[in-house]
Amino acid sequence: MGIADSKPIRKPNLAASKSDFTLNDNFEGDQLKSQWAFFEELDTNRFHFANSSLSVKAKGNSIGNSSPLLCIPEDHSYTVDVEMLIEGKATGGLVLFYNSSAFSGILADSENVLANLRGWQVEAEKDVVKKHVFLRLKNMNNTVDMYYSTNGIKWNKIQNSFEVSGMHHNVLSEFLSLRIGLCSIGEGNVTFKNFKYKRIN
Repeated sequence: MGIADSKPIRKPNLAASKSDFTLNDNFEGDQLKSQWAFFEELDTNRFHFANSSLSVKAKGNSIGNSSPLLCIPEDHSYTVDVEMLIEGKATGGLVLFYNSSAFSGILADSENVLANLRGWQVEAEKDVVKKHVFLRLKNMNNTVDMYYSTNGIKWNKIQNSFEVSGMHHNVLSEFLSLRIGLCSIGEGNVTFKNFKYKRIN
């Protein structure tokens, strides 16, 4: 073979491997994709798929006890968007989630856009939602800005932002990671569509 184990071995001249894996999800089919997991539970009676969307029955009264649907981001800086339809007295959200006591993000009920900063929740924009809204988080090196849109084209940045550099095991323990979460809180249902993840270089 002409190889001596006492000398460096030439690297094979092979094409770089490529993967078509993506966090983007249009919720087609009838099963959750591999990147998703509900926090601390899997209640298959709580969600269902229909018409390229995922409907999740509302639960709890806060992000922390709503058992959000989570996925792990692939990059330090990224944007993530989701479209939501609100039914009943539910509140839907797009959040960054470490555990049931450490989370922040943007939410909406049937009328208002809300900001949640480590559990402190305020109405960021009143009477701008009519049961249908698009939400966005932009995480730039651990500083996160929040946006909403009523049509998925024109985005409005809310005043609030948050910082997540301290949301890791050395500060919060439990050997978890900071994850992107979709929340369905309260009473009713939240339907999610067109989950989009984009790396920021």
